[in-house]
Amino acid sequence: MYVPCMSNTTTSAQTLQRATNEPILVGISQCLEMNFPDKSSRPGIRTFNEWRAKGFYPYHKIGKRVFLDPVAVRKALDKRFIIPAID
Repeated sequence: MYVPCMSNTTTSAQTLQRATNEPILVGISQCLEMNFPDKSSRPGIRTFNEWRAKGFYPYHKIGKRVFLDPVAVRKALDKRFIIPAID
């Protein structure tokens, strides 16, 4: 089944994932760009790699390469870093 790839952001990854029912795996830099589209407020690649080393989000390691599912990374980061408002 061919599903056309959309331009960017996590929503396109979510749409593609829903259409194929398979996780989309991308490299670290691309995942960082998809989850933090604003370059001025995105964490550095070094920080993002430290979060991976500390187990803040899931990843797949195939040989020496590391692949990430942007949707799963976003969910894991939301779970860890969102502070709910107190009424």
